[in-house]
Amino acid sequence: MMRVMLGAFVASFVFAGGVHAQTQNASPPPPPPNCSAAEHHALDFWVGEWDAFRADNNALSGRSSITASDGGCVINEHWTSLGAPFAYSGRSLNVYERTGRHWEQFWTDSTGSRVHFVGGVIAGGAVQMSTPSPSPTGPNGAMQWQRVTFTPNADRTVTQQGDTSADGQTWTLNYRLIYRRHQGR
Repeated sequence: MMRVMLGAFVASFVFAGGVHAQTQNASPPPPPPNCSAAEHHALDFWVGEWDAFRADNNALSGRSSITASDGGCVINEHWTSLGAPFAYSGRSLNVYERTGRHWEQFWTDSTGSRVHFVGGVIAGGAVQMSTPSPSPTGPNGAMQWQRVTFTPNADRTVTQQGDTSADGQTWTLNYRLIYRRHQGR
């Protein structure tokens, strides 16, 4: 009986030593993915503290704080409206989705609405995203697609344009804002 127990002990020790040796010889796991590739930085031009003016009449419409977080993987937006007739605010998370190779924005606001946009870089370094399907956001709850485009301008301003569409093909301007760097007062 003692020989059997001794044999089992020796066998388990040899097996454990073999597993330990295999573990020590294994290469370390690869590092987790990061967001250092250029496509993850397509919206970096938008990062900053901004005053947003209506493009049609240059009236101050709101303020927006745009930050990069989580190792540069996420662009956070915090919008606060300054115009009447009511107080309005909202937030978005923007991320480059490496598997699908596209940008996504998740927007929610003080009215309780939420919108999911998907898109990518277009001409001139602009980023354009639209809703993948229509939602009841039109007049009287009509179904419509939404699209937003962020364009870096030569004068270091940013144009944000929102469009809507009843068919997902023909777009109508909903708003156009010019973002200028906030000058602390």
